[in-house]
Amino acid sequence: MTLSMITIVAPLDPSALPTAQAAIDVMGNPADASIAQRIDATNSELGIHFASLHALPSFTPGRAHLILEFTADGDESRALKQLVDAIGLELATVFALASDWHSDDILPYLTRHKIKIGFGLGDNPGLHHVGSPGKTVGRIQEEAALAERCSQILAAQVGRGESRLLPKALDRLLDVRETLGNECPDITVAQGRVEFEPATVPALITGTLAAFVRVYLWPLVLLLTAWIGFQAALAWTSAMGAPGWHVALTVGHGLLRGLVTGLPLALLLVGLGGWLIYSRLLWLEAHDWTSKEAPDRAQLYEIVERENHGPLNHMVSLTERKPGWVRYFTQRLGFFIVATLGGMLYRPGYLALVGTIHFARWVTVPGTRDLLFMSNYGGSWEAYLEDFITLAHEGLTAVWSNTVGFPPSQNLIGLGATDGERFKRFARNSMHPSRFWYAAYPDLTTDMIRANSGIRRGLSGAMTEDEAVSWLTYFGSALRPVDRVASTDVQSILFGGLGFLPYSTLTLWRLPKTVAESRAWLADLSPLIAYNDGRRVRDDDQLNAIVQVAMSSRGLRALGLPEDGLESFSPAFLEDMLDPQRQRILGDVGDCASEHWWWGRDPAHVAVIIYGQTQGSFDALIKTISDLAARYGLEPIETIGMQPFDPPTNREPFGFRDGISQPVIRGTHKGMKHNDPMHLVEPGEFILGYPDNRGSMPPVPSMEAIWDPENELPVIGSSGEFARNSVNNMRDIGGNGSYLVIRQLEQDPDAFNAFCEAEASRLKPVLHAPYKVTPEFIAAKMVGRWRDGTPLVRSPYMPPRSEETVPSGTTSSPPTVPTHPDQNQFQLGAEDPGGIRCPVGAHIRRANPRDSLNPG
Repeated sequence: MTLSMITIVAPLDPSALPTAQAAIDVMGNPADASIAQRIDATNSELGIHFASLHALPSFTPGRAHLILEFTADGDESRALKQLVDAIGLELATVFALASDWHSDDILPYLTRHKIKIGFGLGDNPGLHHVGSPGKTVGRIQEEAALAERCSQILAAQVGRGESRLLPKALDRLLDVRETLGNECPDITVAQGRVEFEPATVPALITGTLAAFVRVYLWPLVLLLTAWIGFQAALAWTSAMGAPGWHVALTVGHGLLRGLVTGLPLALLLVGLGGWLIYSRLLWLEAHDWTSKEAPDRAQLYEIVERENHGPLNHMVSLTERKPGWVRYFTQRLGFFIVATLGGMLYRPGYLALVGTIHFARWVTVPGTRDLLFMSNYGGSWEAYLEDFITLAHEGLTAVWSNTVGFPPSQNLIGLGATDGERFKRFARNSMHPSRFWYAAYPDLTTDMIRANSGIRRGLSGAMTEDEAVSWLTYFGSALRPVDRVASTDVQSILFGGLGFLPYSTLTLWRLPKTVAESRAWLADLSPLIAYNDGRRVRDDDQLNAIVQVAMSSRGLRALGLPEDGLESFSPAFLEDMLDPQRQRILGDVGDCASEHWWWGRDPAHVAVIIYGQTQGSFDALIKTISDLAARYGLEPIETIGMQPFDPPTNREPFGFRDGISQPVIRGTHKGMKHNDPMHLVEPGEFILGYPDNRGSMPPVPSMEAIWDPENELPVIGSSGEFARNSVNNMRDIGGNGSYLVIRQLEQDPDAFNAFCEAEASRLKPVLHAPYKVTPEFIAAKMVGRWRDGTPLVRSPYMPPRSEETVPSGTTSSPPTVPTHPDQNQFQLGAEDPGGIRCPVGAHIRRANPRDSLNPG
């Protein structure tokens, strides 16, 4: 099946950008219902998968671009006509704004402006990626409907009466086949999946060399061939008139002479050229400029307004290739590496180990150094970038290290995108709002498409019990096969839950109207704030009660933090949970929307968390905090009281033992004492100013030196400029701090227990020994541990001391069972890779995947 990934670029006068963007906005993202319906109506077996339309500036002065990109089944002529038949009027309205439009018909105009891409020496640089190869729109939609119908039939198999209970997997599959055969007897058999084996090392080397010669060294091959031919011609001329055997021998000698004299020269030229390019690349990488610019808030908000309206998203990025002949070549080489090595090492549809992209394309606009990247992908943008940073950073770096402002790279593919936070800033800075975006199947991720294809294949091909078991897994959760922390500057809550201070409460406040009053209040409060790890706090007899303080972005502004410093904080922190797009990401919609919250709708400036060892010291500190607030005019917003904490009977509302597994920060006292790598994390994952788990030093909030006249704040780095003393470098305003998320979650134990009882009754006839299907079993499968804390990975059928668990229907705390040493030393990936004992969807696997995210 032919797939067409078409990109059309038309010239636009920069002054017409606002008009063009407004015209595209009318079409909608997600697409306007009328437009989507018209495109859907043209889709049958062959259809349009995705389409987007943009009006973007150019890095070349005096230029701007209208860009239409779409992916469709069939050849390009057919695909273009289908799109024009559906929305030709809207497209003509937009492209009529192009600077070379002359009352043309829209179809021939678009055809003339198609962009061809490649990565050869004379090609317009670019690359396409297909995440679901070989699948048409019709097949994707048909398989989704089939999977949904199979799921309905399987769900109905339980509860049809004793005679209909099907304990064997193959019986369940045969029942689905029979039902579907009666409903739609002409259902087609799906093609088998093509198995993929990564190339062996010899095949990888020879394949890459052959491709490199074919793509980049063909001029040299032509010259070498011409030289050999020339030597053969000279030999033939000299032997004219001699016997035939002598002519043949002389010509052969000429061919050999041409090869012997020409090949070393060719190899010398290749080596010399490679050395020149590589040495120049190293120099450039050591001197290239790196952008430190934070994303523009207004532009960023316009982008995120169009994100996370469903499981799929679209992004468009515009970067500029670095100038010079080396980058002219290495940009193409980067595409070559991704296409050639990726095709030999990774499964079709994947970029390295990332399989969340439907379709993506890099396109260089002809006559410019403008590099466009457009992607249709599943999940949020943050998760999308994290996947690439963790699993495919070499490919990202190979391509984008050739663009202006990218984080420092090494040897073209090294470092770069591994500096996750700077790369995210670079990526967000390069993005523009996706103004029009259409998706034929907006609710299907690539994982779902692959699963639906597996369901169809198994439905037609599974013949044994084992194959039927594997088929049923598509409907369940099983997987398919700085050394030390500056503790005295870090608030104590960063080191643990402070469980030895059982009395606590959270208070939220609005600061006074003047900066001076706000700062005076904080100065008087500061002696009460506890720093250092809990061991130091616990051993200090004077610290019977402490406070921990967290400021919101509004609070920092009220304290007089300069705007340029405030803008350097994380966008999520600046937007907070009340921002509409953050609410969509967090699931704060519908019944969970902020208008239904018990508290938190009134934005606070500061959170003061109060802890006490005794009721008396706790109450005394609360009074001190209240008196300070009254003295300086703070406005109380909310007080959230907590029940006294009792560690021996620590249970969460559903009755599960809590606080068993906690990360340990490297460089802390606990991290040096208990350095089990399973639970050890780098301080940069929690505390600003330290390396993270990737070895990168994430950027910290900072501000200009002018705002620190007394030079009290840490200086960031060295300017590298002799004309500028380091005293003028940026100041660190976030080091040894952290971002604190405060959310109150509602749990309904009665509903939870009722659900567990109902599911136990429904599944008990289906799951036989060794399973003992009780409400406790269902609850354990949802959480991943039994209520006493025993992990399912080690005890899949019942906890070692099941009589000690909390009985169903209550959340009371029984006597505590001593924690078994194995309770928290299990490995999910090594011990239960298929999610058979502890389901992949269980709470503990989602909250802490441990080793289950390792490759393989």
